[in-house]
Amino acid sequence: MTKRFHFLGVGGIGMSALAHVLIEKGDSVSGSDLKALPHLSAKGIKVTQSLPKEGTIVFSSAIALDNPLFIEAKSHHLPVIHRSELVKILLEGKKGLLVAGTHGKTSTSALLAWTLISAGKHLTYAIGGILQNLQKNGGYGDGEYFALEADESDGSFLNYEGEGAIITNIEKEHLEYWKTEKKLLEGFQTFISKVKNPELLFWCNDDPLLAKLSPPGISYGKRGRLKLTACRQVVGSTFFSAEFEGKTYLDVEFPIMGETLALNALAVFGMALKLGLTEEEIREAFKTFKGVKRRQEKIGEVRRIAIYDDYAHHPTEIKVLLESMKKGMGKRRLIALFQPHRYTRTRDLFSEFTEAFTKADLTIITNLYSAGEKRIPGISGRNLAREIKGDHTLFLDKDKLLTYLPKLLIPGDVLITIGAGDITAIGPQVIKALL
Repeated sequence: MTKRFHFLGVGGIGMSALAHVLIEKGDSVSGSDLKALPHLSAKGIKVTQSLPKEGTIVFSSAIALDNPLFIEAKSHHLPVIHRSELVKILLEGKKGLLVAGTHGKTSTSALLAWTLISAGKHLTYAIGGILQNLQKNGGYGDGEYFALEADESDGSFLNYEGEGAIITNIEKEHLEYWKTEKKLLEGFQTFISKVKNPELLFWCNDDPLLAKLSPPGISYGKRGRLKLTACRQVVGSTFFSAEFEGKTYLDVEFPIMGETLALNALAVFGMALKLGLTEEEIREAFKTFKGVKRRQEKIGEVRRIAIYDDYAHHPTEIKVLLESMKKGMGKRRLIALFQPHRYTRTRDLFSEFTEAFTKADLTIITNLYSAGEKRIPGISGRNLAREIKGDHTLFLDKDKLLTYLPKLLIPGDVLITIGAGDITAIGPQVIKALL
């Protein structure tokens, strides 16, 4: 029986993923958003600024309780559910394979989804990024598995009971919700306790907080039951070797740079083996994986100047990203252009941000992206730029970037735009200016 759903903020990456799942499942889907979304309309998802007269209204934690459409839905007595409640409904009758962790969730869940789809599994999936192989972030399949990025930022991952899970790491983040690191760890412990099959629970033993929790299941990493024995990086790719359950796997190719990302791929490799995929199927999926939009995404290259873009917005993510990029790019000058995201995050992790850019040859900080937060006195991109460690850091107003960057860049440079705000739009504009 066809059901009707309307999403408030359907353009959000987590919301649009579920909209894709429902539309492919055969349900009627519409949504509202502040911006035009022709790419969703082309998929059969009607984008409108008004509510339907019937159907279930889906909202996320990004929707304020004083949102006019939210209030209207309540006043008209339409059923209103949080996106996590919808996920819980969609998981019914499926075996959930959940990917959680402070960093790496999107890339890991995308690789897991692609590996299973490549092997012919009729997978349902919903991830927080655009899977480049499929040019979407969600889809429906009539198979038994549901690969899902499980978000801890608002505690919603506690609503899910997965058949299996991958936990990449735990770090101090989203404290505007959790308040303390202790409560964050308790949240992950609760999430872990809900995983049904310990033989499908993979957790990174190289992560100090996860190692301290020492969950049941299969540890992975340099010291794990699923052991990373070697890792080498070349331009554009990483090769890793592993030992697992008495067998050795040599030089598994993964077409994204970085040892941390190789650890995430290792977890997917182990889970795929446990799910019955052959080594050959997994290797082929890994080799053909095109990555996720805004994760080490190459935007283009002109006049021997390469432009990349990445969603990293936490100091640890930035540090790992730049270490991987620098190692992969060799002697080319690496220029990091960072847009801080949220006043609270910048305040809470200010000292960590000042040490995150050491691998960049030049760091450019631009204006902070508030993400709707109120201004906090003393917290700004300009002030962060003043405190960043290293001799080669400068601040540029965002509206001056396109004036200065084309003059600053020289052949051989690698520019990477970094941040969860609208800095992603700069790369294509720089390429256009360089032509």
